[in-house]
Amino acid sequence: MNAWAKYAKSFQMGFQNSLEYRLDFMLSLVSAVFPVVIQYFLWTAIYESSQEGVVYGYTYSQMITYTILAAVVTKLIGTGFEYDVLDDIKNGGLNKFIVKPIGYFFYRAACFFGSKLMFFLISGLLIAVALATLQFYVGLLIRPSNIALFALAVVFALALNFLIFFCIGTVSFWLTDVYHLFEAARIVIIVVSGGIFPTDILGPVVGRVLDWLPFAYTINFPVDVMNGRLGFAGIMEGLALQLVWIAVLTVIANLLWRRGMKSYSAVGG
Repeated sequence: MNAWAKYAKSFQMGFQNSLEYRLDFMLSLVSAVFPVVIQYFLWTAIYESSQEGVVYGYTYSQMITYTILAAVVTKLIGTGFEYDVLDDIKNGGLNKFIVKPIGYFFYRAACFFGSKLMFFLISGLLIAVALATLQFYVGLLIRPSNIALFALAVVFALALNFLIFFCIGTVSFWLTDVYHLFEAARIVIIVVSGGIFPTDILGPVVGRVLDWLPFAYTINFPVDVMNGRLGFAGIMEGLALQLVWIAVLTVIANLLWRRGMKSYSAVGG
């Protein structure tokens, strides 16, 4: 079996596993409705009391769109494989990857993207319904070209989030109990990625710093592509930065993995 066939099979395994947990994904989306409803009333009250009609650079329709799309994108790009990485490292699951001709990094990447295929389709339907509703109720204007660019930005965001959490997962080589670290990192990353509110709310200084870090390009950037806040040049710049960070994090992830494997003790498994 050639290399591509092995990873294609891993992709298929990830897709099959996602079919078993599609109910969990749907329930997670339902659970996201409540924060969205709370934010809807909060932002509505803020905009009603605003004299200018623009808050943090967002119009009312853009902010409501952001709130809804950010909730869906956050669920879509969510990970969880880092716990599998931890289990493989601590319980000897890596042993089989040492003796078999398959790279662990590419295996995890193939499984991750395979597991997201069904969720990508489901999320696409939900986003289409949300956009149609927003066009009717708040007069949101969506350029057709932005839909395709949004989809591309989300695919890049998936890759970025995978790489970020793969890097975080490698700390399992050196730390004993990292469950709480994973959860703390997840919460912080969601905030600085714009999963709860736009990163502009954090202020211009923090915003400029985040513009040069990968986190905002997982949620904030894709949503801004859809809601029309960015021109074509801004979208192209953001997509380019996504690709740059994908390349940089791929190098970092592999360096961390090689360094960690030097200290790995092949026991258990």
